[in-house]
Amino acid sequence: MTDSDPPPDRELVGTLELREEQLTITKRRELTGHVEVRRERRVRTETLTIELVTEVLVLSVRAGAGTVMVDGLPLEPGTVRELELYREEAIPGKEVVVTQDIDLVRERVVETTTQQIELAYEELVVNTPDRPE
Repeated sequence: MTDSDPPPDRELVGTLELREEQLTITKRRELTGHVEVRRERRVRTETLTIELVTEVLVLSVRAGAGTVMVDGLPLEPGTVRELELYREEAIPGKEVVVTQDIDLVRERVVETTTQQIELAYEELVVNTPDRPE
């Protein structure tokens, strides 16, 4: 005789299973938005004011000072002659520099929610009919 066998003076007439509901959670991911991030090149025109210098040597001969030769030609008294020594020229250039650093961060926000859910369960109920005495 095993532990699950009824004693000899008893007879097993059936088994009654008591059941209950157990809570299960299923999560569904729903796409709520779409973001596209890109860099776009824009162009603007700027006006830049630059001072450029030209340096000249100014020759003038005073009357009665003698003859002065410039480039093989005599310079007459009272005449002024300018000889350019150097000239500055503007050469525009461009340089790419970083103006902003932007961090792109993907973050998960976890939210805890509480819900009241009603779960059913079974209990054994035994009713005895009234017996006449």
